[in-house]
Amino acid sequence: MSKYDIYLQENSKVLKNRLCITEEDALDKADSIMANTKMALLYNSGFSNFSPEGVCTIHKTIFGDVYDWAGQYRIINIQKREPLLAGKSVWYSNWENIDLDLKTAWKKIDAVDWQHLSHDEFAKSIAHLFPAIWQAHPFREGNTRTVVMLIALFAEHYGYYFDYELMAASAGYVRNAFVLCCFGVHSEFEHLEKILLDAISTEPIEDMDEIEETAEEKTSKYEKYYTEDYKPTPHEYIEEK
Repeated sequence: MSKYDIYLQENSKVLKNRLCITEEDALDKADSIMANTKMALLYNSGFSNFSPEGVCTIHKTIFGDVYDWAGQYRIINIQKREPLLAGKSVWYSNWENIDLDLKTAWKKIDAVDWQHLSHDEFAKSIAHLFPAIWQAHPFREGNTRTVVMLIALFAEHYGYYFDYELMAASAGYVRNAFVLCCFGVHSEFEHLEKILLDAISTEPIEDMDEIEETAEEKTSKYEKYYTEDYKPTPHEYIEEK
């Protein structure tokens, strides 16, 4: 096992990438643009592989043009300082246990009769069961987007519509909601439940760029989840002792 972060460029905090970008802000921008394009394609792909292997496929599809390791489980341990936790990190899966932890999470997901749940039951069950996939944090970067994409595809597979724009516009809220779901018996699922009840719909999602809406309507659905000054922070390598 390496004693340093093998995913970073030498003497740098910037991830190695296929675009030969050496500045963090430029990589973040390119990563975001290319990922958004790939996620749009995934919506129309007829994806139905809901399994640990499927999670890898989603990650590889979204990030494969940017990172050589896209779709591959990380082989180092990582942490991420969360402002919500006063700079502490959620306890992610040890890299050696990722596959087992994902299989355990999917076993619980597969035990649910999703087809016969009401809308509210469906959204709340996702809020309780899918954070385990997020907490495994199987990849060096891109975990939250991968899990949100997974939830979107899962919901649409069962006949629902999914407001991905709402989740993307509420990135800070969504991340904090996942964080709060990862404290065992002390987990708070109501925050993730709340936004998923709005994002998962029985009716088609109207494109906010193509309709006229009142300020009150926009506030009621989008701005209530807005997290001021949210800026993603990078994961950090944890050296094994």
